[in-house]
Amino acid sequence: MASTYTGPWINWSRGRILGATITLDQQDGGLLTAFLALFVSTAGAATWKITCYGLHQMRAGPGPSDGLHHQQQAILCNSATPVGASWQLTQLTWYWKDRVAKPYTRTLPLIALAVINLTLFAVASVFSSEVTQGAGHETLVRSGNCGFLLYGEDDKVEMIVPDTLAATSYSRACYGAAREPLLCNQYAQRRLGWTTNPNATCPFAPELCIYGDAPTGYEMDTGLLNSQEDLGINAPDSDRVQYRKVTTCSPIHTRGYYEEYNETDVSRQSYGDKFR
Repeated sequence: MASTYTGPWINWSRGRILGATITLDQQDGGLLTAFLALFVSTAGAATWKITCYGLHQMRAGPGPSDGLHHQQQAILCNSATPVGASWQLTQLTWYWKDRVAKPYTRTLPLIALAVINLTLFAVASVFSSEVTQGAGHETLVRSGNCGFLLYGEDDKVEMIVPDTLAATSYSRACYGAAREPLLCNQYAQRRLGWTTNPNATCPFAPELCIYGDAPTGYEMDTGLLNSQEDLGINAPDSDRVQYRKVTTCSPIHTRGYYEEYNETDVSRQSYGDKFR
């Protein structure tokens, strides 16, 4: 039974760096979202305090300064948030506009720096939700039972019937006009593309084909399918393969290639040794 893998993995469709992914369950995902929100807000506040400290030390000097400079230093020393600092600096500029030279030129760079810090971390907090994408987007499905499916005669019905019913439900839900998004997004591609050729040549020997070499076959060709993009097998470029399936239907002779049995009046066709 396949299940969704939880833990770190690489989505190779996006590359080694951008595809680095960690899948968590619902509880751990909620904790991660809360942590990211707290981390971004804490980092924003700490970055502003470090910026204010650096500006304060750069502007400090032994020379004489006017009142505007000292009040700017006091705001840089005591402001806890860029919002509060920008508002206080704006009020300070308005108060000193007629008392010192160039109050706007001396204060606007500090206000701009506070606004930039506020904007950057506001954007970071919004886009932090991109880190925790929903489970319905892309996940890695793994199974401990990989390989060929081997089952006996008694197990065929139990295996084939559920698979046939599931395929029928999927075709009705995803191949018609009305589609169900939850059901149709479980594979890498909703449907695999294929082309048809209604005038294909019979793929068997001319004497076996009813119409000989006449183009009476019906051919269905998928073209080259990519194991990652089309089949959803997660692997780097060096490990991907391309798969192609071509099926041709054509009427053939049965005379000389079947045997009759008396049991329940069943006819069994055989294209074994006689066909070779």
